Amino acid sequence: MDAFLRQSIQKNQEEAQRLIRQKHQQRSIEILAKSGLGKRFIKRTFQNTITNPKNRQAIATAKAFAKTFPSVEKGLIFIGPVATGKTHLAAAIANELIDSLYTVIFGNVTDIITLIKSSYGKTELDESEIINTITDIDLLIIDDLGKEYATENTRMLLYQIINRLYENEKPVIITTNLNSDALAAKYGDRGAAIVSRITEMCDPVTLDGNDWRIRRQL
Repeated sequence: MDAFLRQSIQKNQEEAQRLIRQKHQQRSIEILAKSGLGKRFIKRTFQNTITNPKNRQAIATAKAFAKTFPSVEKGLIFIGPVATGKTHLAAAIANELIDSLYTVIFGNVTDIITLIKSSYGKTELDESEIINTITDIDLLIIDDLGKEYATENTRMLLYQIINRLYENEKPVIITTNLNSDALAAKYGDRGAAIVSRITEMCDPVTLDGNDWRIRRQL
């Protein structure tokens, strides 16, 4: 009788664990679908990071951020030339956190605004709906900041997004090819305020080296 009870308890525990794993996997899939990560970026992890001796510290900083999240004091801004691994590290952080069931939105400024609009099932949203959506997620990752075509509406929304995250002391991750002066100039009369908040919110992580995409083709 005791052996039968033990077997029944073990079987029930195994089934409960299976259901928990299944629910975890489904939740992860749902978060990933809403994250804005395309097929290319889904494959970018810390395991397949292209290691450049000049960028070892940047990789270590990215790993430490993902490991200690959400107990991080600041976000990160990855700065450096084109194709030195900035987006790869940002995507690796996103994938790591999504696997741990954190909500992440990833993309450039235009993509992020479009993604939020699509989540409401309509193309026109008032500013408060966009800002509130950003506030509710665990981490926002803005890729290639400054590369987008910045309309007055885009500049205004970017300022409001950054400002809301700043006020709520929520972390943000940014990748950019531009220095602070170029970013400030990009966003006109809101540029200085945007850059000032980003500077206070994020630790800079500089990447260097040649274009690894070209080097891998040689």
